[in-house]
Amino acid sequence: MNSRINYLSCLLSALLLYMPAVFADASESAISDASAAIEGQSPETAGAESYPIHVFRKDAVSDSDEPIRILSNFGTQNLKLHKLPFEDSYPTGPFERLENDQFLFISKCGDVYFTRLTEQLELVKAGKSLTKYIPGAENSTDESSAKKVVYCRDLSGVKDSLLLENSLFVSYTTWDETYNGARLAVSEFELDIANADIIFKREIYLSRPAIKEPFLGHQVGGKLVSGENNNTLYLSVGDFSKPERVQDKTTSIGKVIRIDLRRLSAEVFSLGHRSPSGGLFYDRESNELWLSEHGPRGGDEINLVKKGRNYGWPVVSYGTIYERDGMGNYYGNKFNSHEGFEKPAMTFMPSVGIGAIAKYASTGRNDYWDNDLFVAGMASLTLYRIKKEGSHLVYAEPVLNGYRIRAMKIDAQGNFYIKTDHNQFLVSE
Repeated sequence: MNSRINYLSCLLSALLLYMPAVFADASESAISDASAAIEGQSPETAGAESYPIHVFRKDAVSDSDEPIRILSNFGTQNLKLHKLPFEDSYPTGPFERLENDQFLFISKCGDVYFTRLTEQLELVKAGKSLTKYIPGAENSTDESSAKKVVYCRDLSGVKDSLLLENSLFVSYTTWDETYNGARLAVSEFELDIANADIIFKREIYLSRPAIKEPFLGHQVGGKLVSGENNNTLYLSVGDFSKPERVQDKTTSIGKVIRIDLRRLSAEVFSLGHRSPSGGLFYDRESNELWLSEHGPRGGDEINLVKKGRNYGWPVVSYGTIYERDGMGNYYGNKFNSHEGFEKPAMTFMPSVGIGAIAKYASTGRNDYWDNDLFVAGMASLTLYRIKKEGSHLVYAEPVLNGYRIRAMKIDAQGNFYIKTDHNQFLVSE
């Protein structure tokens, strides 16, 4: 009897160790299957309860009175947890810091919330959707109307935002009625902080071609960052679960796009990306562009993105395919190799469901963290400090556990601002 108990105990331990690897890419990919199984809830109305239980159990995050700390071997930082004064559905949207302790949040489906942080996070103005002005048609009785721009279905929706002075750039999936397919779009909105309002200004970019259903909405990419100057944007475009289009240079699928705002022109900067939906960061001190992207099983990557380079998907990957992958026809035949292509700066085994990426600047607050990267693992519910030496990434140190981090910013003073998929907002104390 004792030997059987010991055997079962060992088997259970092995399963617990294996589960993160199984569910890491499920942090994004398996959601489409689980979401489809939820009856009676549309993507627009489904809240936290719509999370697949095996990945998003609400009790995965502790509600204890223990202080929340980013805890490294080389220093700590306390965080205060705030509950968002609204509900967002998975996968949740981005946020922006405004002046005077104000924050702007954009939900997955494009609803904009203005908030103010005092003792708690308070709602200033809620619920206006991202829309654009539509002139009245020839046979219309209306002079004009406002049309919602975000295609919010299953895992599609708002992907990222970027605030530059009074311009708010937002990336999102949109539906092309002419070609009956989805595209990744970037639009510019004018930010009116005094009246807590945003106004559509212009469309900046549309991916091509339009992708017909079915596709995986979490694999469209959509991360935005300001580049070497405020007139240059970089945008990551994923493979939409259509890997056969990635190496096709006539498409923007699986590419990083460089956008010139003055000329309103765009060019392919790099290619060979699968699901660059984690984070995008441009370091103006070193002129380096860093990208975190979801690979197949065991293939999550951090890439130092360079102009003209090919990062290999779907021909090569350090990961392997999931048995459940029924879409996309992954045909890579050189998995666990990156020969002939640009190698990632770091690969995670097992996959961590890689997320937001940010740099800890030289603040004088903690010399040990200066210029290191902080990267979220959404499936692993872990924040990692990535030790950076020059352009090399040396190791990943887990420094915060129990939070599924969707968006993160670190300011010039070393303060952290973290938004989770459980409608939480963590801010440095």
